[in-house]
Amino acid sequence: MVIRVVYYSWKGHTEKVASALAKLLDAELVRIEPASDCGVAGKAIRALFGMKSPIRPTKTDLSGVDTLVIASPVWAGKVPAYVNQYLDSVTGGGGKPFHVIVEMGGRGDQSAIAVVRKALERKGMKFGSSGSTIEKDVESGSFLTTIEKFADGILKP
Repeated sequence: MVIRVVYYSWKGHTEKVASALAKLLDAELVRIEPASDCGVAGKAIRALFGMKSPIRPTKTDLSGVDTLVIASPVWAGKVPAYVNQYLDSVTGGGGKPFHVIVEMGGRGDQSAIAVVRKALERKGMKFGSSGSTIEKDVESGSFLTTIEKFADGILKP
């Protein structure tokens, strides 16, 4: 099974989660990189309003990929504009399963997961599962149990 873990990380927390998950899943790890930086206020406003921001070319075609995992931070109960752009750019995912894991400071995970779920279901993809981690747990390393359970759910549905 070919699994692709795609993530955006601003401060490194989501990158740590996505990297650990990709290792557990023996998955390809793909980073969403902004084409340019719009500053903290611009990032927050764009996330809050569900906007998109340009990203550098990356792997958006899911031909040859069996399962997609999106890893995203939660900003104001939403996902960053760069993640929205990636989701809009995904092709070749019709009928394929996807999973979502979000990393947050404390709350907003369900609304952020719903954003990803809606975007990919509109493309004909099938929701598999979701999970979340908390920033303080990522910093301390105690998030690994959560990631292991999430990975098991992907590998043994």
